Order: sequence, then structure tokens, then C-alpha cells
Amino acid sequence: MSNKVACEQVEVDQIKEMNDRDLVVDFLSSEKAITTNTATALTEASNDSLHNEILDFFDTVKDIQAETYELAWNFGWYTLEEAETTKVKQKVKDLETKLAELNN
Repeated sequence: MSNKVACEQVEVDQIKEMNDRDLVVDFLSSEKAITTNTATALTEASNDSLHNEILDFFDTVKDIQAETYELAWNFGWYTLEEAETTKVKQKVKDLETKLAELNN
């Protein structure tokens, strides 16, 4: 049994040029990088005016990334892996331990 989670994949022609799937996946990858880099710029903004301008930009690119992800997901061009129950339980235990340490 596969632990992959995805929508049914919409097939595209395999051509020399980039097809729709290639473009969407490439765009999503680019949007992830832009979002990450914008988040870094946001935390390093040197004044309130710059911070607010970057925050507006961040909100825009974050929304575009989410929309692009939804598009890729709905066409079955983006898959996730379902985590094994034991791994989830171990991660919860690890985080609870860290939280307890922080509260001490």
C-alpha cells in the first residue's frame, strides 16, 4: 500500500518544450523560494515603513504560492506522503518534551 496522497493526475503531452505541468511545478518552486526569501527580508527590515512594504509584498506572494499549490494539487501534479502513525506519535512526543523544557 502506497503512502502517497494526491488527486488523480491530469496527463499532459510529453513534449520538448515545457508543458502545463512543467510550468506549474516550476512556478510553484519559484514561488516557494520567493516566499522564503521575502520572509527573511521581512525579519531583517530596518524600519517600520520598509517592514510594512515587505509585509504587503509577502502577503501577495504567499497567496499566489497557495493558489499555485492548489492548482498543482487539484491536477494531481503535486503529491504528499502520509506520515506513518509511529513517526507522528514520536514527533508529538518530541515536541511535548521540548515544550515541557521551555516551561521549566
